[in-house]
Amino acid sequence: MPIQEYIVRYVDDLWQVRLGGRLVGGNQNKMEALHVADALARDGADRGEHSTITIRDVDGSIIELPTIRPA
Repeated sequence: MPIQEYIVRYVDDLWQVRLGGRLVGGNQNKMEALHVADALARDGADRGEHSTITIRDVDGSIIELPTIRPA
């Protein structure tokens, strides 16, 4: 089963949430964007999808959170 990869990154003064290169959300701060990505990933898990969330921080660091799997 393919894994949905949500990417949270800071672009043009906005924390973006992207899925497959498509913008699915934008927020003023990182935690709000992370909550959006988490909610979308958990909604996908309810439909049987596996998801990851990757944060690309402003300092260039990359943080990959554990895979969210269906219950």
